[in-house]
Amino acid sequence: MQPGLSLSHFRGKIMNRESEEKKSGQPAQPPSRRKIAVTTLLVLVVCAVAVAFFFWRRAQIYVRTDDAYVHGHIHSISSRVPGTISEVLVTDNESVVKDQLLVRLDPATFEAAVRDSEAALELARNEVAQMQAAVQVAEARLAHARATLNQAEVDLRRAEELARSGIASKEAHDKATTSKRVSEAAVRAAQEELQRARAALGSVEGMHPLVLKRQAELDEARLNLQYTEIRSPSEGYITRKSAEVGNRIQPGQPLMSVVPLDDIWIVANYKETQLERIKVGQPVEIEVDTYPGVKIKGRVESIMAGTGAVFSLFPPENATGNFVKVVQRVPVKIVLEDYPNPHVLRVGMSVVPTVDTTKD
Repeated sequence: MQPGLSLSHFRGKIMNRESEEKKSGQPAQPPSRRKIAVTTLLVLVVCAVAVAFFFWRRAQIYVRTDDAYVHGHIHSISSRVPGTISEVLVTDNESVVKDQLLVRLDPATFEAAVRDSEAALELARNEVAQMQAAVQVAEARLAHARATLNQAEVDLRRAEELARSGIASKEAHDKATTSKRVSEAAVRAAQEELQRARAALGSVEGMHPLVLKRQAELDEARLNLQYTEIRSPSEGYITRKSAEVGNRIQPGQPLMSVVPLDDIWIVANYKETQLERIKVGQPVEIEVDTYPGVKIKGRVESIMAGTGAVFSLFPPENATGNFVKVVQRVPVKIVLEDYPNPHVLRVGMSVVPTVDTTKD
């Protein structure tokens, strides 16, 4: 206790404070508590400003959107020929490999078409062979007629010499003349027959057009027979299967889809006001709604040449009526990088990509 201060001195101060509290009706606040409150308020204001600045600055650097989805190739499986399904070898969500058999159609009709085409081809070959033989026969007849004509000309000259010598009679000369005329007519007939035979055969080199036509029909029939087996165009998973045994299908009718998951990408629809700082090649951090906490690396591959509204089924027409300005969105394609297991993502999943605009 300091010198000069007694216990009665402290009691007096306490009694004075109690009397002041009774007069004012409120207890006196200690000065230190008020200072603490003011200091705490200032600290909170500074923290709020710092947090607001942090998020504002982050929004300027990192462009983010939740209007983004996983995209990929979707192969629609259909038949090239009409027919009846005899066997379905896959189920929904089954993993398949490239060229794996998915559906088999009843091949009976197509096997009969192949046999018919094979018979038609054989008949065409026989017909062409007959036409070639006819040409050869016509050529032989023409050669025989020319030889006969040459002999008739020799006989006529000999008959003329003998007639001038008075050895042969006029009747022999007339027979020789008639024989020459008959031979000339035979040559002309043989020439016309050869022309008809060659016209029927055709004057083309190589295989005859009739045989080519039948061969093409046979090739088509064999292709149609192969088309009764519908195979997978790529590796992937079966989705939206509608094929059932006994169904009658037509060419182009969707039977199922094959979705490969080893080549997927992100399409993010950024606002047009966000595209100022987005460039091709910038890194992207992708968050998947299905897997909280999982972050995937990617990069901006391309930016679409128009807004999504322009390429919609009914593009907006603002030339008439009242106009309300709406912020448009532009699709940005983002490819994945360093992603160990692409089968985790599924086409259509929602993601949240964030583009780092500080890097080019």
